[in-house]
Amino acid sequence: MKSNNKINQILEKLKNIEQKLEKPLSVEDFISELQARKLLTRGSTWFWEQRKKGLPSYKLGAEVYYKKSDLLILMKSN
Repeated sequence: MKSNNKINQILEKLKNIEQKLEKPLSVEDFISELQARKLLTRGSTWFWEQRKKGLPSYKLGAEVYYKKSDLLILMKSN
C-alpha cells in the first residue's frame, strides 16, 4: 500500500514539472545581467566567462538577459 502511495506522489510531481516546462516564458522569467551581478555578487567578467562556457543569454539592445532558471541551475552545479 505504501509503495502505491509513493508512486502516486512521484507521478504527481512529474506532472507538476511537465506543466511548468510547458508554460510559456514571460518577462518575469528573465533577469538583466546588471540585476544578476548585484544579486549573485559576481562581476561582468564572470558572466562573460559563463557565456563562453555555454550559459544561454539573450541580448536586447546593449543589455544582456538570462533566464532565472538557467542561473539557478548554474549556481546549484557550482
